[in-house]
Amino acid sequence: MKWIVYTDLDGTLLDFQTYSYKVTEDTVKKLIERDVPVIFCSSKTRVEQEVYRKALQLDYPFIVENGSAIIIPRDFFGFELESLHFLEPYKLTTIGEEAHLALILGESYQYIRSIIVSARSETDAHVFGYADLTLAEIMSLTGLDKASALRASNRDFSETLLKGIDDSKKCKSLFHILDEQNLLCVSGGKFHTVMGKGGDKGKAVNILDQLLTLKYGELQTIGLGDSANDLPLLKEVDRPFLVQKPSGKWQEIEENSVTKVNAIGPEGWNLAIQSIFDI
Repeated sequence: MKWIVYTDLDGTLLDFQTYSYKVTEDTVKKLIERDVPVIFCSSKTRVEQEVYRKALQLDYPFIVENGSAIIIPRDFFGFELESLHFLEPYKLTTIGEEAHLALILGESYQYIRSIIVSARSETDAHVFGYADLTLAEIMSLTGLDKASALRASNRDFSETLLKGIDDSKKCKSLFHILDEQNLLCVSGGKFHTVMGKGGDKGKAVNILDQLLTLKYGELQTIGLGDSANDLPLLKEVDRPFLVQKPSGKWQEIEENSVTKVNAIGPEGWNLAIQSIFDI
């Protein structure tokens, strides 16, 4: 049986405020030593996740932009993906300088932006994403440095709304238009993400499980998250864990199968992994 770890990043593997992986780094390295794949499943973009993958020396597939796509290092599986019938509904293409394969479940960034701009004009809702803000504004709102803010704004399959989300009628009307155009708005730990309805962390995990089973055989999966947008991921795994938010509270959930870890973010991540592995 092959263990697989699926993990959210912000507020889970990474510190909620600083985006640092230092607390979890040693635990990740010990998992790698045991040949346990650590697979990112995050709202972060491909280029953002690549930074952490390289720093932690991970060469596994990863799930980007809230399940909008699965990015697969070329030749990782050692078999042709194009011939697999369960992948037929999805577009498979190459992406980035690394020429990874991208299995696209959601919609393109260009389509999403066009709908947001149109809906905003129609409803006069004052919501703003990365493309609407200056780099300085993005840095101020996110706490990211310049290079990180540039990576965050380099999106492929979703747009993050950083300003203007509220319960007003205008925003609700905007979300209704998004819904009619096959888009949905997902609440994350800090911001909201607009993405195609086909994108879903749980669906991406399910598809990747099927691929990993072909490579490894029987799997035992672990999932770790902290926010509402992680619940589809947690529902798909064998051993789901929910770490605390910086407030010391957990995301409200109705899933009784999820283990609530009594520690915040990365500290909770370590405790969850250590409850399964003797590391």
